[in-house]
Amino acid sequence: MRILNPKSRPLLLFVLLASASYGQEIPQAIDLQAKSSTYDRNSGHLVFAEVTISQGEMSVSANLAEATELEFENAAWIFTGNVQISTVEALISGDKAVINFQDHRLVRASISGQPATINWESSDSDEAIFGQASELVYNREAGTLSLTGDAVLRSGISEISGNTLLYDFNAEQVVAGSLDDASQGVRITITPEETGANELTEISDKEPTETSDKESAETSPAESALAREDEL
Repeated sequence: MRILNPKSRPLLLFVLLASASYGQEIPQAIDLQAKSSTYDRNSGHLVFAEVTISQGEMSVSANLAEATELEFENAAWIFTGNVQISTVEALISGDKAVINFQDHRLVRASISGQPATINWESSDSDEAIFGQASELVYNREAGTLSLTGDAVLRSGISEISGNTLLYDFNAEQVVAGSLDDASQGVRITITPEETGANELTEISDKEPTETSDKESAETSPAESALAREDEL
């Protein structure tokens, strides 16, 4: 099932991960900062504690990062513990992330958690976008972001949920369920904004005064007559 994307593109993770200027011929510099590091000469295994890796406006931080190569020309990095991928407008959080670099550029990122989440707030839109799933996978070459395992996309009053959600940046659409398995369902929930409650409260507040005035007007002549008799 395909769902055309709304005015504000759901989960513009592309902005988050592509903000490292992939269109430029020369990639931006990559900066790595860590509290401590360990290097095994025999295996070439690198371990960094309390690490943050930045490139342009994008940064990746975690309690631990592991790799077999310090260069980012063709390497896979594994981040574990309080993993966060962030830019000015978006934040992805998870328990573990496997990020693949090629030619000093991020080409694929897999983030898992219980759940892994993304929060995106664009300066061009008033509505924040939230997504969550057991695993989020960004594929730069395919131009897609997949959410697998109790996946949810939420923006404003609308929510899309299913086992698998795929956002295609080229086609600008959300694919719900598997293309190979049409039996996988999707749920769309629209929650109306609570606008009537306040109006009802305001009317309720006014009713006693209006009723009191009305009763006063209806009983006033009789009461006046009785009052005159009592005076006599």
